[in-house]
Amino acid sequence: MSDSDDGTDTTADTNAEIIADLAAELEQLAAAVADLTAPSSKRRRTEPEPPPRPWSWLPMPHTEKADRLAELGDWLTQVLFAWPHAERAILPCWMRHWDVIEELSMLYCCWKTAYLWDEATASDAAQFLDHWLPNAVARIEIRLRPCGQGHHPDRPRRDDAAILAPVLDKLRWL
Repeated sequence: MSDSDDGTDTTADTNAEIIADLAAELEQLAAAVADLTAPSSKRRRTEPEPPPRPWSWLPMPHTEKADRLAELGDWLTQVLFAWPHAERAILPCWMRHWDVIEELSMLYCCWKTAYLWDEATASDAAQFLDHWLPNAVARIEIRLRPCGQGHHPDRPRRDDAAILAPVLDKLRWL
């Protein structure tokens, strides 16, 4: 041990500082490990969570489409049909119209952003109620209007591949 001029043990003081620094660093590391191993819902957020993402139906596997469609149907029943105008406008054949499914998916994403997203504000809810909800319901009502007298399902999606092929061939030869 070394003594200073005033009789104190400087080696002990230095060692105590080193130990205190190491203990603080160990606490930080333990907290980081706990944060990484905690379930995602309990992790401390260092950056804002991104808002909910809309669904892209075309590349989605069929089993996932079924799951998402079921989720959308549950949301319609539990949430959206609380608005009587929405319940009247969305006819029971909605799931047979992909344009309506896309519209409802977008509306569902907006609702999740406004009401379930951790970063949501009152402004998000106001925008959902004042803008997204009434406009989406109005568009859906127009799209499903012909079905009110009996169901008229969407015709098969148009495929212009056959008439596009000669144009593409010409362009490739130029």
